[in-house]
Amino acid sequence: MRKIDYYGEFLEKLSEFLGVQLQIKAHGNHVEFIPEFNSKFIKKTLEHIGEIFEVLDIILEEYYENNNNIYFTDLIEELSQKLIGHMVKEKLVVTNEQMNFMNTIKRICNETYESENSNLNILLFKNRKIIPEELKKMGLDFLPFDTPKKIEEIFREKLSLKMLNGDNLVLIIGSDFRGYGLGVNDEKHKVFKERMLVKLRSQNNEHLISFISLLSKNVLNYIDKDSIDVEVKAGFKLSEEKIKKLVKYSNEKMMSSEVFFNSYNKEKRDMFPYIYMEIKDKELKLYLQNSTDNYLSYRSGKWKLKSFHILKFLIIEKFYMDSFVFHLFNDKIEKKDIIKNIIINVDVLVCLIKNLLEEGKGGLFIILERTVKDRQMEKIFIDGNEDKSIYKRTVLKDGKNTRIKNHNFEYLKLISKVDGAVTLDNEFNLLSFGRLVKLDMNGSKEKVEGARTAAAISGSRYGLAIKVSEDKKTTVWEDGIKILEI
Repeated sequence: MRKIDYYGEFLEKLSEFLGVQLQIKAHGNHVEFIPEFNSKFIKKTLEHIGEIFEVLDIILEEYYENNNNIYFTDLIEELSQKLIGHMVKEKLVVTNEQMNFMNTIKRICNETYESENSNLNILLFKNRKIIPEELKKMGLDFLPFDTPKKIEEIFREKLSLKMLNGDNLVLIIGSDFRGYGLGVNDEKHKVFKERMLVKLRSQNNEHLISFISLLSKNVLNYIDKDSIDVEVKAGFKLSEEKIKKLVKYSNEKMMSSEVFFNSYNKEKRDMFPYIYMEIKDKELKLYLQNSTDNYLSYRSGKWKLKSFHILKFLIIEKFYMDSFVFHLFNDKIEKKDIIKNIIINVDVLVCLIKNLLEEGKGGLFIILERTVKDRQMEKIFIDGNEDKSIYKRTVLKDGKNTRIKNHNFEYLKLISKVDGAVTLDNEFNLLSFGRLVKLDMNGSKEKVEGARTAAAISGSRYGLAIKVSEDKKTTVWEDGIKILEI
């Protein structure tokens, strides 16, 4: 069997694991995985998450050369274990200690204490000598064990399943996958887990703002800004046709540029000296690169990559350049404000989606393109809440639509669970909630699993539709086509 055919046997299931449809290309005897969606962001992000494609290639080539049969579950188990080993030791080696540790952790996912699911938080340190010093920086006191313990010893006392929940106590593990003690929260009024996630989220946003700022600077080098400024100073606003051409041109230049992608990769390599893991609601989350947006998930016996970082990039890629060009030349808004607005709003939206997933609730978000005007709404939606008192008093602020980052998050969580779609414009202003979408399945080849899927496919013809289902899946649709499943 040819190498490309052997690799191809796993393509569909690999796409399911990564959430992005893949194709493979052969260059002689070298086989390369390529995301079908035309996005350099996606390819670079996937490449950089533990060098996923590189690890996959190493594993598959070894099996291919040894003429070994392999089941997909074996492949994904080995891939996941080697990614974990790479994060801890920066080597694609899986030790017996790691396997024993991870097998115990996976078993704990389904264990209970007094009929409640396990709730476990772990900090896995790459260098155990720095544990006390690093914990102090995080607001944790180190309470060491008398001797290092195997993970099985720690959980012989089932109360550990209840106590090590990240509120007050965190289990501290070394690079040899043995327990070295507990991290005890020394801040009486702040839960450690919440502090940890807020810190990671803040750093994610700062990085994205920095990266998109660099992107903007590079793109502006390709635009003949002087000739546009002459038009603007003469009192002309850029025509819709000119904006479209600028956006298309800028996107092409952006996707072909190596400068800012190389900068992105370099910046991302600043790693923390620990890995954060948690078990909640029978799911293990192992956060990659200390990011709340990328994690390996183990649930119901299956590993899956959950990359909300890719989701963020998809949204940015869809709406950023159009907003940037439109405001930069028509409204004279500062570049840094355009960038910060879109990043913070995208982050709030992704946090809403994560909240629905954690609660096992369904929801639908439709982000409309800038060119969709009010008069077109009746083509998209059956009805809405615009004329109702509760809508005017909550969605509108001072009689105007406002961005979701300016709304109370608890309110946003509430309306996200209402049947129908939460509708946003390209600036992430909240337009409505509970809106029913007019179904338009003409020409769609996608499998329709229910009313919410049909609504997402139909709504995606006017922008981007993000469907959250009760089975903890997030699906993104554009122009009637599924482009991502987390």
